[in-house]
Amino acid sequence: MRNLYIDINMYSLSLYPAIDTTIYVDHFEPVQELIATNEHSEAGGKGANVSAALGEMGISCPCIALVGRENAESYLKKLKRIGVQYIPLFAEGRIRENLSLETPAGQFRIMRRGFSADPGTLPQLQRILSAVLFPGDLVFVGGKLPEGILSEDLASICEFIRGLGAWVILDTASITLEDLEHIAPILMKPNRYELAALTGLEVTSVEQGIAAGHCLLGAGVQSLLISLDADGAIYLDANTCLTAAAPAVEVKSTVGAGDSMLARFTGCLSQGMQLQDALCHAVAAGSAACTYYGTKAPNGELVEQLAAQVQVRELCHRT
Repeated sequence: MRNLYIDINMYSLSLYPAIDTTIYVDHFEPVQELIATNEHSEAGGKGANVSAALGEMGISCPCIALVGRENAESYLKKLKRIGVQYIPLFAEGRIRENLSLETPAGQFRIMRRGFSADPGTLPQLQRILSAVLFPGDLVFVGGKLPEGILSEDLASICEFIRGLGAWVILDTASITLEDLEHIAPILMKPNRYELAALTGLEVTSVEQGIAAGHCLLGAGVQSLLISLDADGAIYLDANTCLTAAAPAVEVKSTVGAGDSMLARFTGCLSQGMQLQDALCHAVAAGSAACTYYGTKAPNGELVEQLAAQVQVRELCHRT
């Protein structure tokens, strides 16, 4: 694959960000007062996660974020705290707040509803994109969509980005197979469940992941980084098929692991790393992210340690 990522500007687009709060308790029983032993709150959503992970590599990636006015100040402060530059677009209402309860019985997650987008959102977004993007720039488009923005709207946004000469990297379950022809992402990062839902095929093995990935290549995706959780990842394009097994780690939280994988993969390519090495470091970054509670971009030292344990294989590939 020709490296299209070197010397480019990167942005992330987050249309439905979240504030992720994790609360820790020592016991968990119904109708009992649960005393929090610790808690932390973070700016969440794929856009923020990708931008933070690239920032950990020393790569600037401002986050273009649609935010609810009611708690936008809190969210934007959290972005600033983790070193993420932002370009806000405001909506009426609140940014959704996700609560994770870490207990001896396991993790419980409550996903709260957030703001809705109004008809003026997309024209405002187009004006922002027109002001900041230049040909050759790269935009990470991912995450959930708020009420008021449909999958076809997201496809139109991606078409608009491509019309400005920029590239789209896609990481969302909020699209259909038919949308991909219009989006035409340079890279897409589905996990096994998203890949199965999009294609209607079972994805329980590497071989099945490759077969399902070919369906997305045929639908207009240029290349794929498929996350297979503990089984590692697959890179697939018209000429190349690579697999990488994940190193064994103590998993504390998987939230944001895929975002760290995607950011590290793209960041490594932008720094001139070869494709196989970029995949190796991407899988290591995803595994490293799992060793933290909450959403945290893994540090480079840990990623390098785990990368030494990752083996990448090139498989025979049909076009």
